[in-house]
Amino acid sequence: MRPRASRLTVSVGLGLLILGLLFSACTGRRSREGSGPVTLVFKHAKHPRYSYLRQLIDQFEAENPGIRIREEILPASTDEQHQFYVINLGAEADDFDILDMDIIWVPEFARAGWLVDLTPHISEAELEPLNPPALQADWLDGRLYAVPWFVDAGVLYYRKDLLDKYGFEPPRTYPELVRQARHILARENDPRLNGFVWQGMQYEGLVCVALEFIRGNGGDLLGAGARPALTAPATLEALEFMDALIGEQGVSPSLVTTLNEEASRFIFQSGRAIFMRNWPYVWRKLQEPGSSMAGRAGLAVVPHFPGHASVPTLGGFHLGVNAYSHHKKEAIAFLRFMIRYSSQKEILLNLGVLPAHMEVYEDPEVQEALALPAELLAALSLAQPRPVTPYYLMISQILQPELSAVVAGIRSPEQAMAVAAPQIEHLLEIR
Repeated sequence: MRPRASRLTVSVGLGLLILGLLFSACTGRRSREGSGPVTLVFKHAKHPRYSYLRQLIDQFEAENPGIRIREEILPASTDEQHQFYVINLGAEADDFDILDMDIIWVPEFARAGWLVDLTPHISEAELEPLNPPALQADWLDGRLYAVPWFVDAGVLYYRKDLLDKYGFEPPRTYPELVRQARHILARENDPRLNGFVWQGMQYEGLVCVALEFIRGNGGDLLGAGARPALTAPATLEALEFMDALIGEQGVSPSLVTTLNEEASRFIFQSGRAIFMRNWPYVWRKLQEPGSSMAGRAGLAVVPHFPGHASVPTLGGFHLGVNAYSHHKKEAIAFLRFMIRYSSQKEILLNLGVLPAHMEVYEDPEVQEALALPAELLAALSLAQPRPVTPYYLMISQILQPELSAVVAGIRSPEQAMAVAAPQIEHLLEIR
């Protein structure tokens, strides 16, 4: 029986240790620094070309000798990042100062009272050059709670070599894309080649893709008065088309229902797809030395349906200040540093992400160094955020299984949206 007792003792000990760590993470208040520089804790994901971010932070410290920045890296999964913030901010943790947030979290955190009101501290002149659609998510009830530091927008990648071979221009509409894909597939006669890959796995990426189809047909998730618009004809027609891509149209493989961004990229970059919907980060990966797609891929804005316009889904990350921070003034100074022209230019040239400051893209040095496709800038100007509401994550959680059921052929769009719409309506009524 002694071994069993030993295991119990170890288990209890580990349990107490874990609880202690959680308690300290959630409730332990950082002691105030005495004399000397103030140390700010910056919680963020590990970004591309991470080492350069430290150089940018070093520059801030050089300009602000009374402030030091300590970085603490969040888990890779955005779900885990969100969970960390909810647990710690809900417990009024003060042991970090600056938050790196997905665009869709800002309204939720602002409503919960977890973010500092930045309205009195950041001027209109500082905000004016920033991507307007991105800024929409940072306001709640006329107050500013975050700032965008880099942005994303859904884009269409295509095999330039194959489109050139058959005399096609990049498709502007989804029916054009289908016609081109079927034409090329029939003549290439390559069983490994797919027509169109996109993110069809049951997760947030599927909602982003579905929004581009729905809005590209004149619909939306929420209509007038923030009421669900899921059963509107424009929405149902768009979802029927998505389902048909895998079914009767035959241009998207059935495995698309298992794909996320990186799985889609792997298929396209290995030459096994004509078209791919993804985010701008893929462009640099396609052009890297050794990439089989270097010089063979093109980029365009996401298609739309005839009679409507392209509406890429907006992504990106934003910076805010912990409402429980003891150093709000210093943290706000860091936010202002990160959105200014020179910092945003360095982000574009060296960090590998797209800054929110739109004037940076016109900089001659940037244009010479990067030669960014004009279509990429068009996508950033056309992009629209997902519904800006504190309840977006709950809306998404309702939608994800229903959209997955549609693309998997389990439910018709009418059946799936008839399930989702009343749940979302009830959610918005009781909140």
